[in-house]
Amino acid sequence: MTVNAPAQSYSGAMDVNEFMAFLEMRPQGERWHLIEGTAVMMAPPSLAHQRIALNLCELLNRAFATQGRDLYAYHEIAIRLPGLINFQPQPDVVVASGTAGYELFAEEFRLTAEILSPSNSRAEIELKLRRYHEAPGNLYTLVIDPREFLVEIHAQSRAWQKMTLAKPDDPVEMPEFGLRCFVAELYRGTPLDRQR
Repeated sequence: MTVNAPAQSYSGAMDVNEFMAFLEMRPQGERWHLIEGTAVMMAPPSLAHQRIALNLCELLNRAFATQGRDLYAYHEIAIRLPGLINFQPQPDVVVASGTAGYELFAEEFRLTAEILSPSNSRAEIELKLRRYHEAPGNLYTLVIDPREFLVEIHAQSRAWQKMTLAKPDDPVEMPEFGLRCFVAELYRGTPLDRQR
């Protein structure tokens, strides 16, 4: 599959248990999300996509370590919402407990971040955002475009109103996590990196 190929989907009223059984039959390396009962295959992430996700993880984990907080930014782990049986996406970054267990997904999380890819439709992102905002402990959802300086921050403290940052020097502030950085730091090591 090329990066620009449309995502395949398996429609229906699939629940998380059926979805997990479905994943066991799929080839290793495929990325699937369960969104409103539909299994959706995601395009493979570009290197820039991966680098932005890892940069965000590094910035968050450094802030958590400095404060001695039992939180950790994980890369590509699945999440579930309590009581919702038809939704199990795999955001690019998830902040959850720093004490890792053996679960295959997180039910309690504080942040989700989606790095856009050509296969993402805005309707799909909006569905995910709505669900992320319903999670009881979630404080932030980020949507980041890897091809231009564009970071959307949705914060529970602002009633999930979107704040858009589009300049490299715009500050990214998440006081609940003790994080303050600049948009450019998220894009370090990508084609948009000014230091290259």
